[in-house]
Amino acid sequence: MEDINELILNNEQRAAAVAKLFQLIEMDTEIIEQYRANGINDAHVRQYVDIRNENLQKLSQLLDAPKLKIHLTFDKAA
Repeated sequence: MEDINELILNNEQRAAAVAKLFQLIEMDTEIIEQYRANGINDAHVRQYVDIRNENLQKLSQLLDAPKLKIHLTFDKAA
């Protein structure tokens, strides 16, 4: 029974981390789009892009399962 409780806790922690990463990725994307819409595409924007890419990689790792392959990308390079 303890194994099931650990599994549930691990799944809940994973779900919370996935939700937070989605939120961070969405926020970074909005910031990037706002800067670029105002003609700004400097090193500051590049930092947001890098952070978003790191979060995408973390999200991919969290979603990685032996029988499930997920690849996350953006159609538009925001």
